[in-house]
Amino acid sequence: MSRLPRRLFVAIPILWVAAAHFGPLLAMARISLLDVYPAPPGAVPSYSLRAYAAFLSGPGYRAALVHSLLLAVAATGLALAIAWPLAWHVAVRVPPARRIRRLALLVAPFWTSEVLRMFAVVLLLANRGALNAALRWTGLTGAPVPLLYGNGSVLLGIVYTVLLTMLLPLFAAFDRLPPDVLDAATDLGAVVWQRQMFVVLPLAVAGVASGIALTFLLCLGVLVAPAFLGGAGTPAFATVIADCFGAASGRWPMGAAFSLILFVLGTACAGGLAWSARLASGTARFHAPRRA
Repeated sequence: MSRLPRRLFVAIPILWVAAAHFGPLLAMARISLLDVYPAPPGAVPSYSLRAYAAFLSGPGYRAALVHSLLLAVAATGLALAIAWPLAWHVAVRVPPARRIRRLALLVAPFWTSEVLRMFAVVLLLANRGALNAALRWTGLTGAPVPLLYGNGSVLLGIVYTVLLTMLLPLFAAFDRLPPDVLDAATDLGAVVWQRQMFVVLPLAVAGVASGIALTFLLCLGVLVAPAFLGGAGTPAFATVIADCFGAASGRWPMGAAFSLILFVLGTACAGGLAWSARLASGTARFHAPRRA
C-alpha cells in the first residue's frame, strides 16, 4: 500500500472522530459561555460564566454530582465482582469449541433496548414482582418490601446496563492468559485466591483496568436507570443535565456547562486509570513468561 492511500485510510476515522465528537464538544463549550440560548429573535447573546457559577453556588447540583460519583464507584465495583467469575468461567473453564456459544448467551440480553431492560428490573423489584413473590413464598415477609425508587434499585439498574462493558475486556484478558503459568501455580501449591491475586491479576491488569475505566465512564452518564428506578432521594447528575436541556427549560447554557464538568471529570478519572494500567501492565509483561 502506497503512502497516500495509507494516509487516507488513517485520516478517514480521525476526521470522523473529530467531526462526531470534538465538534459537539466545542459547540457545547460555546453554549456554556452564553448567558441565554437559544437567543430570542433580535437579541444578541453575551458571554459569561454564569452557568459555571450556578454549579458552584448550587449545593443541590454538587450533591447530585457527588451522589453520581459514589454510585458510579459502587456500580463499577459490583460489575467487576459479577463479571470476573463469569468471564473467567467462559474464557478458562469452557472448552474452546463452546466458548463463543457461551459468550453469546451472556451477551444476548444486551441486544435489547436499555429501556426494555429497565422495565424488566421494574417488574423484578415491584411490589407484585418476582422478588417480592419469592420472599412471600419463602415466608420471610408477609407484606411487599419496597425495593423500587431507592439507591439499591438504581445501583442494580446501572450494573445491569454496564455489565457487558466490564465483561468483554475481562474475557479478552483472561482468554490470552498462558495456561502453563496457571498450571505451574497450581503445582506449586497456590490456592484459588492466590492464583487470582498473584498470577491472573498481574497478567490481566491491562484488560481489568480498561474494563474499570470504560465501566466507570458509562456509569457516570447513565440516564435511563435513575429516571426509571430512582426517586426524590436519589439525585443523579445525568438527570439534572437532561432537565436542563428540556424543551421549555431555557437552561441550555447550564446543561452545557454541567455536561462539560462531567466530561472533564470522567476524562481525568479515565486518564488516571489508563496511566496506572500502563505502569502495571509493563511490570506484568516483565514477569510473565513467553509462550513457547
